[in-house]
Amino acid sequence: MADNRIYWLWLQDCLGPGAKVKDLFSRYKDARDFFLAGENVWRKESLSRVVRDKLKSKKPDDYNKNITFCSEHKIYILCPDDEYYPDRLLEIEDFPLVLYVRGDYRSLKNEKSIAVIGSRTPCVYGQKAAEKIVSGLVENDYLIVSGGALGIDSVAHISAINSGGKTILVMGCGHGNGYLPENSALRKLVSENGALITEYPPYNPVTPGSFPMRNRIISALGDGVVIVEAADPSGTFNTANHALEQNKDVYVLPGDIESGNFAGSNRLITEGAIPVFSSEDILLYCGTIDTKDKKGVIKNGKAFSEVDVDSEFSKKLVKKTAKNKNEKKKKVEETVKSVENVEENCEKKEKNFPEGISKNAAIVYNIMSGDICTVDEAARETELSIRDVLVAVTELEMFGVIENDGPGKYKIK
Repeated sequence: MADNRIYWLWLQDCLGPGAKVKDLFSRYKDARDFFLAGENVWRKESLSRVVRDKLKSKKPDDYNKNITFCSEHKIYILCPDDEYYPDRLLEIEDFPLVLYVRGDYRSLKNEKSIAVIGSRTPCVYGQKAAEKIVSGLVENDYLIVSGGALGIDSVAHISAINSGGKTILVMGCGHGNGYLPENSALRKLVSENGALITEYPPYNPVTPGSFPMRNRIISALGDGVVIVEAADPSGTFNTANHALEQNKDVYVLPGDIESGNFAGSNRLITEGAIPVFSSEDILLYCGTIDTKDKKGVIKNGKAFSEVDVDSEFSKKLVKKTAKNKNEKKKKVEETVKSVENVEENCEKKEKNFPEGISKNAAIVYNIMSGDICTVDEAARETELSIRDVLVAVTELEMFGVIENDGPGKYKIK
């Protein structure tokens, strides 16, 4: 019996990447079944004349050489009827008929996975945030999917590997193409700690549409898409749009409103993307919302849309990471009690504290030392919400007692 893969290779070549094939295969068992149906049946399908001509002129047996080549170069060919073909891909209208895989093709069947993407030229804050988010996801057995580009994509892959996890790199060209030589070492590393995958045959060149096309695979392979840093406009929007079409959640890390690097991220949030500040936030959404019902409920019974990002469940996540909860509570209580005498407290820091400052601003100021303090650190130390900390530092900046020292960073003047 002929290797069924030759029929999938034949059909993929005739239809081209990105063809909407889900409906087609509601009527055929597999590519071989479609081939055996013959030309008279093909005419009844919604196929262009160009495609029909290719179906007639090309023969499945011609693709035996492709299978031999891939076998010799340790490239595994995954087709929809292969046991290791990802179930997630079969859910989309335009699932790839062929995947060329280098590395651990079994990892594509990982029970939990998420896509992490972002800017090719990220700031330090974006890079560090990506590292922390990916590390937290890997610790909870998530496989990380990204596109192998410079910037956040690379950080996501490397952080996953450094955290002891697996990662999938989806390429927009064929194996052996040599595109983006700067990341050749990364691709090798990923092939040894996950898999490199593409729907394009070996040595297939990059085209203007190949990367937007591959983005549908990135989003489809994840339970959701995390955008760490995106300008406006940004290529990440394409992946976000694919995710929405596939009924996937899009998580976005908010950023500095004055930074162009986060203009796209912040706009996505205003358009309905889910703002997240940590891997714990993402895990909360993934773990408490029924994937069949995006209007699922939180464990406390409140509809998710009714729960504020900085509400009690977010505070509990912060508390969970504290090494000594009681000690921190005591510190905050002592600070609150001393608010009325805040000027006296601040004299010890040799700073003139303004009158009329709010209680939260006083609490934040009192935990700051000569070192740079981040918004996340202030939230952990004070057990205030991120929102309350942001309001507090804005107030302190207006009074001229602290100054900004980079995205999300502040220090006493």
